[in-house]
Parts: sequence; structure tokens; C-alpha cells
Amino acid sequence: MSINIELLILLMAMITFGCRYLFFMKSLPIKLGTKSKQLLKYTAPSVLTVMWVPIVFLGHNSLEEPFFLSPFLYGGVITLIVSLKVKNTLFVVVAGMASFSLINWII
Repeated sequence: MSINIELLILLMAMITFGCRYLFFMKSLPIKLGTKSKQLLKYTAPSVLTVMWVPIVFLGHNSLEEPFFLSPFLYGGVITLIVSLKVKNTLFVVVAGMASFSLINWII
């Protein structure tokens, strides 16, 4: 059974957009309590952590390749350091991608 990956990505995007759109729609009077708002503050960091941890720690190509030679590890560390120093998200993303690309090219 083969699944068309583009269709799967499109469906996931539609589901994500639908869930988020409900909170921004003015015609639907959805009011969240203070406890719910407080709990939702932790969703972005937790989802991002779930995304980057496997990439950084399992992103190397083979088991023979040493972990300390992984460009994913160095790109992640550089991105972390840049994000602690600079508060511009776009700059942090571009710096992280550029550092990963450069390290991947060197190694």
C-alpha cells in the first residue's frame, strides 16, 4: 500500500491550518480559560523539541560514522548559541541553515 507523500503533506497542512484558524476566527466565540492559555504556552517549545531532537541526535547517515562528526550536531549547537545571543528568529534560522550547510560541505 503506497501513500502519495504530497497528498499526505497537504492533508496535514489542512488539518493544522483548520485547528489554528478556529482560534483566530472572529465569528466563532471561542474563549479559553487562564489555565488553558497557560498550558498552551508550552506547546511550541515541546513540538519544536520533538522535531529537532531526532534530527540532531539521529541525523547522521550511518552507524559507522562517529557522532561527533555529525553536521547536524554542530549545526544544532551553533543555532542554539546564536539563538541565545540574537532574538531575531529569521536570522537564527538562516544562520543555523548556513552553518549546517557549511559544516556538511566541509565534513
